[in-house]
Amino acid sequence: MDFFIINKILIITSLASLFLLTNAVPSSRNIHIVHHDLRSDLQDLCQKTTNPILCAKTIQPFLGNSAVEPLKALDVEVDATFNQTKKTMDIIGDLLTKQDNPKSIKGSLDTCKQQYSSILDSIKETKDAIANHDVITAKFKFSAVISFQQTCQDEFKKSNFPFADDSDAVFQLGGNCLDIIADIEKRSPPPTPTVAVQSAPSEFSDVIGTVS
Repeated sequence: MDFFIINKILIITSLASLFLLTNAVPSSRNIHIVHHDLRSDLQDLCQKTTNPILCAKTIQPFLGNSAVEPLKALDVEVDATFNQTKKTMDIIGDLLTKQDNPKSIKGSLDTCKQQYSSILDSIKETKDAIANHDVITAKFKFSAVISFQQTCQDEFKKSNFPFADDSDAVFQLGGNCLDIIADIEKRSPPPTPTVAVQSAPSEFSDVIGTVS
């Protein structure tokens, strides 16, 4: 009888373990569990980014039936960053209208308003570079986005950050964009070295001085 009781306990334990494994909470790096219908080409691209789940969620709706083009995916993720930045700016604007803001908080919000306005400018310049297939300029322009976001965030190190989640969303999307740019750079062939072409010597090459 003891044998049957022990055997039953082992079976129940095994089933419970199997249930936990199949219902595990996915991490941000494990997109296999969350997106069963995720396209393999998008999965290959997004798994190299800061937040793969966010990458897949924002890019997949714009793909249609066409193959994933990294530059197109970058353009979509930059647009997502732009939209999130505008949303965050609206929140900052609403917070600035509050009459009971302490002077220090108002100063921090003013700084953030300036920084997020600069983010929008950098994104617009990045979009222009993408349109011209200029990845190097896109990387240079977009790198400023994270810098501006961090400058705003640093304003609230000693106080409550009233839009922390939205700020983090800008950071995550921005990180994804820079990761996609890095991937595009790796895929691109190395630049062809330029060879200096020497001009043929003229008949006056050996003449020293001026001719009067």
